[in-house]
Amino acid sequence: MTIISAIKHTFVGLFALASLSGCASALCDAQTDHATNPLQRENNRLECQRQVMNAMDEHERKKRKESDAQLKAYLDKHLKDTH
Repeated sequence: MTIISAIKHTFVGLFALASLSGCASALCDAQTDHATNPLQRENNRLECQRQVMNAMDEHERKKRKESDAQLKAYLDKHLKDTH
């Protein structure tokens, strides 16, 4: 993986994360519409959004860790070749 492709991969991931946060809100709104108590509905929606955002954050951390490891391996290999 080249540095350019690693950077592109990171930006694509960030864009996807930004667009998915809106989807999380819509998904949670639809999931919690059945609650009759407005306070319970809001609490359920907020909890759902928190869970979705936590899952997306964890996925992003995992992808970033993989990308960083690939970039480090690439740099180590090519820096070793120049010495």
